[in-house]
Amino acid sequence: MPQLAPHIFELLHQQGVQHAFGIPGDFALTLYDALAASKIEPIVMTHEPCVGFAADAYSRIRGLGLAVVTYGVGGLNMINAIAGAYAEKSPLVILSGAPGVQERQLHSLLHHKVKTFDTQRRVYEEVTLYATTLNDPKTADVKIHRALNYAMTFKRPVYLEIPRDMVWAEIEEAEHLPPPIKRTDPDTLTEALAETLTMLKGAKSPVILACTEIHRFGLQQQIMALAEKLGIPVCSTMLGKSVFPEGHPQYIGIYNGEAGDRYVQNMVEESDCLLMLGVFMTDINLGMFTAHLDPGRTVYATSERIAIKHHEYRNLRFEDFIRALSTSADLPHWDFCEITTMKPRVAPSPGKISMSGLLYELNQFIDSNTLLVTDVGDVLFAADDIQTREGTSFLCPAFYASMGFGIPGVIGAQLADPFRRAIALVGDGAFQMTGMELVTAKRLGLKPIVIVVNNGTFTSLRAMAHKEAAFVNIPTLDYARLAEVLGGLGLVVETGRQLQKALELAKESDTFSLLDVRISPDDVSPGLERLSALFAKTLKG
Repeated sequence: MPQLAPHIFELLHQQGVQHAFGIPGDFALTLYDALAASKIEPIVMTHEPCVGFAADAYSRIRGLGLAVVTYGVGGLNMINAIAGAYAEKSPLVILSGAPGVQERQLHSLLHHKVKTFDTQRRVYEEVTLYATTLNDPKTADVKIHRALNYAMTFKRPVYLEIPRDMVWAEIEEAEHLPPPIKRTDPDTLTEALAETLTMLKGAKSPVILACTEIHRFGLQQQIMALAEKLGIPVCSTMLGKSVFPEGHPQYIGIYNGEAGDRYVQNMVEESDCLLMLGVFMTDINLGMFTAHLDPGRTVYATSERIAIKHHEYRNLRFEDFIRALSTSADLPHWDFCEITTMKPRVAPSPGKISMSGLLYELNQFIDSNTLLVTDVGDVLFAADDIQTREGTSFLCPAFYASMGFGIPGVIGAQLADPFRRAIALVGDGAFQMTGMELVTAKRLGLKPIVIVVNNGTFTSLRAMAHKEAAFVNIPTLDYARLAEVLGGLGLVVETGRQLQKALELAKESDTFSLLDVRISPDDVSPGLERLSALFAKTLKG
């Protein structure tokens, strides 16, 4: 009979999980003993929020991530990061150690307990798709398989709480029956495909708008094939940036309503057949809801809803629809000679470095071997004008928008994909939240390039008509010297030429590099310039 925790780790390893992010604690020590004996490498972080962010980034590349924490102070400390993973459909498995089944019966007041022994599990029910406690050897295997099925099928986090006296318990293997999920009805698929093809054949200006679910469901190649067969323009949302290669001749840029590029906005909103594939209809994705999209001219397909014009199709899986559409022999083709490919709104800085100059130099430096992770703030909105070279080479928390994602995210991303150079673009406010995690990068021998925009303020808040407010200012640090203290290469950047040299030095460094890029607080990216005005209107009602 298999033992509970080793059984879980073996199943996860079979799904491609090679690293587990976490922090041990007394209620999880036995669980960590089982982890250490497994094929999965424990990655011990400095703080539980970083555990969640790193596991999230890892899952976005590998398809599944793993976080292992202790009870109460560990699990509850990680809630914010897991909430972000849920909001942005990132499949994680959270394993939490917990008080033993027997000791819960004998002692009502154990340390790390909040209200009841079930409090942590009930909190996780709000930020995961499935949460349960593995306290019965007879039902444990069924619950484990259910959790993994839910995570992989619906691309959401799941939570398994393991009492410490259950870690090595022998469990009964049950017949594995997958839970009932939405299945594709062949007639429904045929009808939806026929209506889509009719729309396409009658269209004069079709456009594809792709978003993050294309990546979550592993459909990048299908979208590429669909776009090339049709020969039509392709754009993405901020959250879906890089699901389609940005150097492709059909890629025109990021769509973000009135906050985005005018050419992209016009192409999308004037399209008579807009294929919205895997799109999150969020405020940041849609320029504070300034998007003007006519449902009567739209094919809207996500894992939760498929609607063509005003007709909604039930019993139809998102991935089945995309695969059928991309392989259809009846797809029409357009020769759009007038497609204008993505043109970043940036220019070099001849003197003091600017945000535009930073983005310009970054675009010159990025190649097909680059993986870019951005945090929240102006660095996120700046990504509108960063041109990645390959598909799925950009990660960001553009919907939930939690600061602190960048540094732990780049660690998770580099472990998930060790063959590409990892770059983190973070503001100084976000760096102050999770920047100490660079000690983990040093310990692991990772070599990310970290670019810190050092301007002494929460730039996006300052830009939203709060320039004079003292509460948007933050302490300034010598980040380059801090990097040296942590064992990395620290470089101060104040001009465009210095940035060029710093990037080349970082490229050859045998440790992590931190570029302390000193920019004026009033200097913002082209993306934030337009979005901040829309934010300000929203704040004023």
